[in-house]
Amino acid sequence: MKIPIIYEDSHVLVCEKPVGMLVQSDRSMDVDMVNELKNYLYEKQTEKKEPYLGLIHRLDRPVGGVLVFAKTPVAAKSLSSQVSGEQGGKNPLPKMEKKYYAVIDKDLSHKLGNEAEELVDYLVKDARTNTSKITGANDKNGKKAILSYQVLSTAKDEQGHPVSLVEVTLKTGRHHQIRVQMAGNQMPLWGDTKYNDSFIRRQKQNSDMRWANIGLYSHSLTFSHPISKKRMQFNANPKEGIFKQF
Repeated sequence: MKIPIIYEDSHVLVCEKPVGMLVQSDRSMDVDMVNELKNYLYEKQTEKKEPYLGLIHRLDRPVGGVLVFAKTPVAAKSLSSQVSGEQGGKNPLPKMEKKYYAVIDKDLSHKLGNEAEELVDYLVKDARTNTSKITGANDKNGKKAILSYQVLSTAKDEQGHPVSLVEVTLKTGRHHQIRVQMAGNQMPLWGDTKYNDSFIRRQKQNSDMRWANIGLYSHSLTFSHPISKKRMQFNANPKEGIFKQF
């Protein structure tokens, strides 16, 4: 199987999504995580029936990193409520925490050593183009998007262009949120061919950059176990692409 398993028990399955793999199937019919993991679980079973696998959250195809899946409906309900933060009962569980490494397509050395900064915007999705954009707070279709970021390091890509590594903590989960918010605040992601016009121009001029992957990786995921309620954290580090510069 192509998907590294980080942790597994009777209720949850935590794995590292490979860069370039779909989370679930689409019209392309390319290999996807849901079907691969179902095949993996099926082969482990003594009773040969379709295994349950609950999809809790997603990563864009070009983004790798940590994902959790539920192996039972009870676990799926708990984990999904931790993602949304909307829980009932007397003792609600803390919200799921997601942290990403992002490579910004510019020099942010003037922000090294600073505390994390918060960005608050309103995003609206265009289903026709599968993109999102920043809109005004009064837009009835806009959804509030919050993240914080902290600059960790600076370097140069293989063409000598300045880049910066930041850690992003998601407070909400909107479509293409990190990519849109960072680009909308003049900090576009390296390798982003949807929201980084400067990179798109350089890519057209340099064939070596044609197959570049986006500089975004889900490196840390923290949640409460749906049964034991124990707080669990899982980490993975990017090992390829632009991240090698750091």
